[in-house]
Amino acid sequence: MCGTGVPVVFCWKHYLDLAEDLARNKKDEAKLRASISRAYYAAFCNARNYMFDHDGNEFPRDMGMGEHQYLVQYYKGDAEESKTDDLDGTRFDLGKDLDSMRIMRKRVDYHDRVDKIESLEKKTDEVLKRSRRVISKIERGGF
Repeated sequence: MCGTGVPVVFCWKHYLDLAEDLARNKKDEAKLRASISRAYYAAFCNARNYMFDHDGNEFPRDMGMGEHQYLVQYYKGDAEESKTDDLDGTRFDLGKDLDSMRIMRKRVDYHDRVDKIESLEKKTDEVLKRSRRVISKIERGGF
């Protein structure tokens, strides 16, 4: 168990712990980039596993997009298999957080030039906050 009530082989939340450790090095661009990437994957894998284990949904074979984009659409309610009982907007907000983190993760993983280090520090803090929020919602469950 990893706080979600779902048995897992690896606790993806540990990536968030690693991301927070890496983010302590405020002037090290490589560590800030790695922090963003690990924080995103902590949230992505927890959300994916919740979709699999709690909602009983899998990635469609013919989804016409990548798993990362599908998961965003799933939680925002744009995928055919999405849950429709998102009365308080929790799932939609979770999808928005995943999408924002996904975009930033792609930037730091693939682009040679990202931002000034001060701006990267702020974006790292934002991604960490979003990742904590996504994982917290999943741990509470029932949405």
